[in-house]
Amino acid sequence: MLTNKTLSSFINVLFFLIFLMLVNGRSFLGIYIYDFRIGELLTGFSLVLLIFIFSKFSYIKENFGSTTVNIYFLMIVFFVIRNFIEGVNSISFYTFRSSVSIWYIAYFFFGLFIFKNFKFKKFYFVIGYIGLALQYMFNVLYYPSFLEEFFNQYSDKTQFLKGSEIAIFFIIVTLFSNKFNKNSIYLYVFVILSSVYLPLMFFKSRSGGFALFIYVFLEIYKYRKYLTKNIKNSILVFFISLFLFSISTHYILGNPLEKFIEVEETPSAVAQVFKHKYVVANTYDEELPIIYVFENRLYSADGNLNWRLQLWQEVFESSENSFETMFGFGFSKPHPVFSQKIYSGLDGLNENAHNYFINLFIKGGVCFLVMTLLFFYFLFKNKINTQFFRLDLLGFVLPLLIISMFDGSMENPYFGILFYFFLSSFYAGIKFDWEGL
Repeated sequence: MLTNKTLSSFINVLFFLIFLMLVNGRSFLGIYIYDFRIGELLTGFSLVLLIFIFSKFSYIKENFGSTTVNIYFLMIVFFVIRNFIEGVNSISFYTFRSSVSIWYIAYFFFGLFIFKNFKFKKFYFVIGYIGLALQYMFNVLYYPSFLEEFFNQYSDKTQFLKGSEIAIFFIIVTLFSNKFNKNSIYLYVFVILSSVYLPLMFFKSRSGGFALFIYVFLEIYKYRKYLTKNIKNSILVFFISLFLFSISTHYILGNPLEKFIEVEETPSAVAQVFKHKYVVANTYDEELPIIYVFENRLYSADGNLNWRLQLWQEVFESSENSFETMFGFGFSKPHPVFSQKIYSGLDGLNENAHNYFINLFIKGGVCFLVMTLLFFYFLFKNKINTQFFRLDLLGFVLPLLIISMFDGSMENPYFGILFYFFLSSFYAGIKFDWEGL
């Protein structure tokens, strides 16, 4: 048995690692520890967590209900049987990596125990906001050369946070800060920070920007009574935010820090993909409606959305028989659609449909997709902790699911692990140390 002091130290180290992960993203997850990257180790650790879940099944059943857990285990059984039918090794590296949407869920049950035994101090919220400020600086103003050198030496790549990663970072910090510091200056900090982050999000990802806008709207709606009660302060903050929004937008559009890949340095096949994805995809045809049908096929005037629409329709059209439709293409090989240069990505290795639910359909067909939807249905049907309202849960889940419908985020250890881990707090509750720093 762990002592309280040992458990507290373990959890403090855990949240310190989460902070490093939030701020540095893919660069941090790409650091090698012997022959494995941190992201791979975190994914592999989910198997250890499965043993933990089995050992605590009675506790989970009593405190959370058995239906959601049973469906999760059914998803694992489906994975094993699907591989057995195909004659595939279920524990091979590729098969395990292609099924991470199953394994990341284990972090939800792990989070139930962590949040039951952890007290947040105000210090954590301060650190969270410092992290957001640093992340904005890294993306917009200045990226320190010593960090670039460090990650170039010890990680497989140095990479700015993607739009989906910035969104979940922002939501995690501000949602819980607003909840436990409500009716305070933190709400005004949230509004001001939102005004500078929204332009960054729309620059990174239009779908991510839209999702973050929905989140900000829901947060302001939740705390509207406080904001309208202190109307003078709120008006002042509104004009400050409007000014900062304009400045942030102008600066980001005029001085993007991200490095662009030179087409000439890529192989010819990859160069074709680059031309389509970054020249054609990032366009908008004003002469066409945003969504339209031509020859029984769905198109969009937005180049990025159109690229996704064509990919998704190719996936459904290529389901050649009822078995593939019901049970998917399996976990041992990429979908045939990704053999096409236009969908294979810059490095020719893309296997992601940029939609969480279509990725589920590709791997396990209608059967696996329905099981996952049932998992979420019974999860959200469960009674949440009395600290939270349904609107709190909606504000966390809705924007992140919107992002995952236009991005491969749920297969990303940064996004997937953090999503399930912090989702558990709505059911376990959060203890808050009002006396601590």
